[in-house]
Amino acid sequence: MLPWALLAPGYASSLDQQRESAVELAREGRIDEAADRLRTLDNQFPNQPLLQADLIVVLRLSGDNAGIAARTAGLDPESVPDYAHMSWAAALRDQGEFTAAADVLRESRKRVGTSAQILFAVTSAEAGDIPAARQAIAHIHPLPESAHELALMAYALRQSGASHEALALANRARARDPQYALAFQEQAMALWMLGASNRAFAAMQERPDLFEDDIRHQADAEAIATDIRQALDIRAEMEAAGRHRERNRALDQALARVDGFLSRVPDTHPQHLRVRFDRVALLRELERMPEAIDAFEALPEPTAAPPFVRRAAADAYLAEQQPRAALPLYQSLIPEDEPPEASLLLDLYYTHIALEDYAAAADHLDEAYRHTPVWLSVGPDRDPIPNWERVDIDHLHAYDAAYRQDLGLAWERSSELVRQAPAHAGLRNTQARIARWRGWPARSREITEIAERWAPDARDTRLNRAENARDLGEHDAWKQELASLRADYPRSRDVQRLSAELEDRDRPSIESELIFGRTSGGDGLVSGDRDRTWRTRLNSPWSAHAHRVFLEHRDSTATFDETQARHERIGAGVEWAARRKQAWVRLDRDLTNDTNPGVAAGWSQWLNDHWRFGIEADSVSMETPLRAIDAGLEGWAVSASVDWRAHESLSAYTRLGLLSIDDGNRRTSLGTGVTHRVFANAHHATDLGADVYFQNNSQPGGPYFNPEQSASLSIRVDHQWITWRHYDRSLTQHFHAAAGAGYQSGFGSDPAIALRYEHRWSLDRRWGFDYGVGWGSTTYDGDRENRLFGLVRLRGIF
Repeated sequence: MLPWALLAPGYASSLDQQRESAVELAREGRIDEAADRLRTLDNQFPNQPLLQADLIVVLRLSGDNAGIAARTAGLDPESVPDYAHMSWAAALRDQGEFTAAADVLRESRKRVGTSAQILFAVTSAEAGDIPAARQAIAHIHPLPESAHELALMAYALRQSGASHEALALANRARARDPQYALAFQEQAMALWMLGASNRAFAAMQERPDLFEDDIRHQADAEAIATDIRQALDIRAEMEAAGRHRERNRALDQALARVDGFLSRVPDTHPQHLRVRFDRVALLRELERMPEAIDAFEALPEPTAAPPFVRRAAADAYLAEQQPRAALPLYQSLIPEDEPPEASLLLDLYYTHIALEDYAAAADHLDEAYRHTPVWLSVGPDRDPIPNWERVDIDHLHAYDAAYRQDLGLAWERSSELVRQAPAHAGLRNTQARIARWRGWPARSREITEIAERWAPDARDTRLNRAENARDLGEHDAWKQELASLRADYPRSRDVQRLSAELEDRDRPSIESELIFGRTSGGDGLVSGDRDRTWRTRLNSPWSAHAHRVFLEHRDSTATFDETQARHERIGAGVEWAARRKQAWVRLDRDLTNDTNPGVAAGWSQWLNDHWRFGIEADSVSMETPLRAIDAGLEGWAVSASVDWRAHESLSAYTRLGLLSIDDGNRRTSLGTGVTHRVFANAHHATDLGADVYFQNNSQPGGPYFNPEQSASLSIRVDHQWITWRHYDRSLTQHFHAAAGAGYQSGFGSDPAIALRYEHRWSLDRRWGFDYGVGWGSTTYDGDRENRLFGLVRLRGIF
């Protein structure tokens, strides 16, 4: 219907009659014909207010919004009767001229009524004049009953940023008409603006015809982001409640929703890329690191991805032992004008450690110290509160010393942290781990038990329990604890490493060493002109009861002038090792002539973290000199040993042995020594030691080197240089030098020297081999002998 204003009385002139005649045509539904007549009249009689007003109204009815905008450009709204203002403003709004539309109603809205107030609020909000829009809505009282007008008010408020008020009006509109389209739209959009993206998207899915695809995709993408944030909160709550196996359930559901979104939304849509970003971060949170890397590398411009995506990808690269790929991503996150986050500095620290760049790692740790205070100020009248980020840095400060092979300093630092915060389970677990690295598993268990009082279900506590059980030889406890960890943390690197070590017990293994040498000078009394010693042992997997069987081949060969002496034996045995105790027994015989069956056995036990004793006996001993073997003699041997180990940097040993040879000779020996680490850093370690050895023969002389008494005193130095390392793979150069004096009854004392140089390769966690050369010079029966030798070792788990 036409506005009542079209019937207002006008001029009594011919113009009024023609205008009213055109209006009558519009009333009859002949809108285009009416518009043409009014245009003609407007051209004949310009600047006639009533004619202009009727033309605006009719053009609006005909949908000619552009015509209205063109004809009213620069026209003063107050020069046009009020009844045309609504049509005029609506047309300008549809043309996108929001400011002009609001200006049309600015003065007349109160005269025209509530509808004009609402339209003014809508156009003001769309023009960005938020105060005017909110003020106009505030002055509407009482509220209209129309669902349409209530929905328009909700729209204006939402556009003005007042989403709570908009939702209230949209709810009121839907109460008037539950199916009214605009009210339904505004309710969903207000929910979306308020962060209830899941509820908003559910509403959009209920009536998808009311929303454009772009809006629905954007709401879906934001709902996915909300799901991820909520899933992370749920995980934290479940972790705190000890519900570890369920902690990722919500994240898994979010990932399923992400994958569903990506499968139905076109690749070219902007929200598709946004959700791909979220997917990278989500996969990293789920510790599905290889998939996170693949998803990151598949992005159109990975290095231009948002910071949270690059951070997630860097974490994944570092976890997958690709620090060179992680480093530039972490570095790209460093802000230019403010200190980096402490967590970013710690990530950079670990990246440089993995790259063996300890100097750069130290710089990042120092920077983290500088920018992370112990206490945080919360106000002028309140006491400062602890900065828990600093605890992570203090943890790392202790670990940093351990990574640099200074476990003594690491222990001091961790102990000081525990002294300052004795009830902090994390600090206790750090101290327990360092104690174990120092070779104190029993002490580590005691500390872990203290941590259990506050955090029995924490991952670090459980890892310490498992590793302590491993080092204490409690294999059932190790297996049981690890089964629980694997169920709760199947993708944890630490858990996977422990699992691999446990699985190694189900695999056969091998160890072999070959030493071959050549002696010049003297008569080759001990080792001959040429010598070779070769020992190989094959081990079966460990049984559930800590037993395994082994095959062992030992071969010792030497050439004395034109004579070759050889002692080669092969045997099989059983070994048991559990709870820091070891026992073994072996049956063997000569390989060459299938004679001389023998039996050997041994026992050793750690009494605590510092003392171990052992005994061994062999009925046909390989310690019998080869010259004696060549002369048809044999010998049996028994020995006892005591080892003391203060920690990784200080240890000592004592060995007492007896070799009884068939000719009636009883050879007793006593050896003792001490080792002290005098230098260590990230790649170098130097040990200094001293050894004393004494031997006595009850029947000197005979066909082999057999003085009544002999002794030696030497000072040795061992230096290890980790020349190259990449996680479990490494090359270590080992240098050994010893100098001292040897004594032989009847000949006095003479200087002795020994040198050795080795390459020790670790190919991975299970396989390694070494090779090296050595040279030694000592005196027998007054004649100096110089021996050059080489060695090869192999060790591995199949």
